[in-house]
Amino acid sequence: MKERRRKLDNAALAFPAATDKNDSRVFQISCVLTEEIEEDALRKAADAAVRHYPMFQCVLKRGNFWFYFEKTEMPPVIRKMDDTPCQALYIKEEETLLYQIIYGKCEIHLEIFHALTDGTGAIAFLCAIVREYLEIVHYLSEERYIYPSVEQQEEDSFSKYYSSEKQEKQTKKSEHAVQITGDKMRGGKMRVHEYMVSSKQLLSKAREYRVSITAYLTAAFLQSISMSLHTKQKRRPVVLMIPVNLRKFYPSESMANFFGWMEIEYRFREGASFTDVLRHVKRRFAQDLRKEQVAARMNRYVKLEKNILLRIIPLKIKDIFLKWGTKLGSKNVTGVFSNMGIIEMQESYKPYIRRFGAMASTDRIQMCSCSYEDAFYFSITSKYTEEKIENLFLQFLQKERLEVKEIRNSSESSKNVL
Repeated sequence: MKERRRKLDNAALAFPAATDKNDSRVFQISCVLTEEIEEDALRKAADAAVRHYPMFQCVLKRGNFWFYFEKTEMPPVIRKMDDTPCQALYIKEEETLLYQIIYGKCEIHLEIFHALTDGTGAIAFLCAIVREYLEIVHYLSEERYIYPSVEQQEEDSFSKYYSSEKQEKQTKKSEHAVQITGDKMRGGKMRVHEYMVSSKQLLSKAREYRVSITAYLTAAFLQSISMSLHTKQKRRPVVLMIPVNLRKFYPSESMANFFGWMEIEYRFREGASFTDVLRHVKRRFAQDLRKEQVAARMNRYVKLEKNILLRIIPLKIKDIFLKWGTKLGSKNVTGVFSNMGIIEMQESYKPYIRRFGAMASTDRIQMCSCSYEDAFYFSITSKYTEEKIENLFLQFLQKERLEVKEIRNSSESSKNVL
């Protein structure tokens, strides 16, 4: 096969350097079917999906100045599910695919190294696998899905939409965020809690407060973290990093990373109510989700990448600064909440699909969510041995009269799957 290299997008540049035993920078998108998985059919489906999305068939290599992707003919890795999700996929000095497909009784999980793609790209790839699988098993003859061209898939949308013109002043960032303390899991392991609630019920509750689901859950997560803290810790604000899908602001079918983020903070004072927190979150969402603010944040980071002096610095030295920058930036964040949005499938596939899900590796605490039909799924992954935040979050939602069901708790070695 003719060698073909592709540079990493702007958001991916720090992932290889920032990856370590405490955070693999791997996330998982899942689909739970109504029937047991057939391994042979899944292998055929994966091969077919790769033909639609060839950009995933690559390994990560070090250049003199930057990392780069190189195409490979390695077959998709397919293995049975175990109890340790989001294990490392990028291993320095080894050539490995940057994704793998894991299956359980009725589950298909796509795990992927974040340098390769973001949630939108991973969902598209998993949906292709599921479509191909159901067509093989059930001989479905749905009108063929139209996939983006290879050029569209590999587009570096950061560079395409970068502007060197003067940008609007960015929303002022908060000071250093409060950091959760406590014992952490050993050996790079993390605790996983998975939940499900009715999408309609959750949307109705958010509308009562006149906010989006994402804003509602952000405020609830901020409050739950604050309630778990000691009094002295509350001197600093609780800050959640919220990824923002840039495809909602710029037309792009890129399967590479194309996301930004905003940092939503709240300094908790005695007597602060949930309504107070939510009012602040709503205002910050309105400020930071304007296209002018989104563009200012995006252009700021792309400008750094395009700096001539930075480009000629050897990669070994860049690694040091990227690690240092990641560590410094983490001081501004308490946790992460990533809502990957609504997942849709064509009608003929729906009878065979129960739900979708998402989770991510973390070096602290992170919540991920997505919805399919009336199943709103969210997970909380954590490196901490204590479960206080998860319990407080669940208790709050239950007090709000939301019927939340826990579908997996790694602390209890639960194997229940709904």
